[in-house]
Amino acid sequence: MFRRLVVPLLLLSLVSFAPAQYSPGRQVAAIRHQLPEFRDISVWKGRAGLARFSPLGTFLAVSGKTADVAIYNTATGELVTKIDGKGFTAFSFSPDEKHVIAQNRADGSMTVHEVEAGTHVRDIRGLGKVSNMSKLMGGAGIINELNGIFPVTVLEMGNVPATRDWKHLLVNKNDREFEIVDFASGEHRYDIKHANFNSGWEAAKLTLALLGGVSGAGTAGYLMLGSISNPQFSANGRYLLIASGNKKPTLWKMEDGSMVSKFESDSRIFYSKFSPDETMVATSDFDGVTRIWKTENGELVTSIGSKKEEGVIAGWSTDSKRVFVNPTGKGDLAAYDALTGEKLYDFAGSASQGAIFSDDQSLVFTTPHKNKRVLFQVWETATGKLLATVPREKKQDAVITVKWNPNNKLIATADGFKKPVHVWNVSGELIQVLEHSTPPMEFSQDGTLLATGGIVPGQKKADIGYLWEFYLDQPERLAKAFLQN
Repeated sequence: MFRRLVVPLLLLSLVSFAPAQYSPGRQVAAIRHQLPEFRDISVWKGRAGLARFSPLGTFLAVSGKTADVAIYNTATGELVTKIDGKGFTAFSFSPDEKHVIAQNRADGSMTVHEVEAGTHVRDIRGLGKVSNMSKLMGGAGIINELNGIFPVTVLEMGNVPATRDWKHLLVNKNDREFEIVDFASGEHRYDIKHANFNSGWEAAKLTLALLGGVSGAGTAGYLMLGSISNPQFSANGRYLLIASGNKKPTLWKMEDGSMVSKFESDSRIFYSKFSPDETMVATSDFDGVTRIWKTENGELVTSIGSKKEEGVIAGWSTDSKRVFVNPTGKGDLAAYDALTGEKLYDFAGSASQGAIFSDDQSLVFTTPHKNKRVLFQVWETATGKLLATVPREKKQDAVITVKWNPNNKLIATADGFKKPVHVWNVSGELIQVLEHSTPPMEFSQDGTLLATGGIVPGQKKADIGYLWEFYLDQPERLAKAFLQN
């Protein structure tokens, strides 16, 4: 009898909830497992955090204390294996969940491991003088996700540059030359020569980016980061676009490695995003001009913006008919017709570089522009309709990281590296504060699980991870979870 009483009491102490405080609609998640191997983000030490689910949610990989990555079984909470290296900048699960691949910080090389056994399968060597900034950022296309919440995005491990089906991996030789590798065999398929390598320009870009950030010209500095090797695969892996800071980004067919086009621009290109249907790709240059191109032949479709009205491509509508452009100076996030470049509507009051889209691009989270009375807003992208405005309390910090639940019902935010994760619905209602949780955070693809960092109650310097389970519309299961875990 004593044991039956002690276990629930200990759990309730840990998550700071009591059964009497439970009310349906206000608490939607309970801790499913603790993750003691988790090691948190460190801004000052430049230590990247990781919280990544396998595609089916069977496994969860987190940044580890005794190894670079620790992998847990989400059903049992058991530690499956640990994978170590010399520091990783990117980490991904294969679609079938049988393998993981990690990209090393030092030289861009990759290692493939079996998940269950943790055994090493093969190495894919790094091939040259990859720029320091590329080593820092890791992965492929991660610059395209820097939509204003910079610190956490930079300090989270990226995804390994691979096509969605994992047939092809991209190996960076030196930010100008690349190699396509077959994942299954590790064998070389073909080389891609994007441009001539210039070590002096690489060093200059890094210096200018850092100076831009330090001097207070934050937008210019951060945009400069995007000029360092930013390859991106189209959704189904048919095309690859490389925008590495020159005036001629290159578009390639993955089937045979042939070049489709070199896009002409008046300024250096640093951002790009493919349309969901792969028929077009948008690029944004350092002058703030966004251009839409056909992937079939590289023809220019339309242009958006100018030096006086600078912007950066932020996303596409699901039907590929509209593009969303973030201003780099004053102005609001706006929707444009992808074929004509005509401005359709604004998302009024949204801050420059502050838009975070839901997985299907149907909703967008924006932070306000110089308005300390608003914490964030939620919009419908198809119409520009404002769904919610969340007020900001006095002395409340601004949101620094955001994650959408894939079911579009919930949003997780944090306003500091050591601040708890807040869970909201799309109407802007605060549903639950996940006590003792911290970034990084990540939802499983089915939306039922959320992994977060955290602290041990009473030990503020101790880091731990938590796996939260959501019980949307199932209050009886939630109440039971609090008592049984």
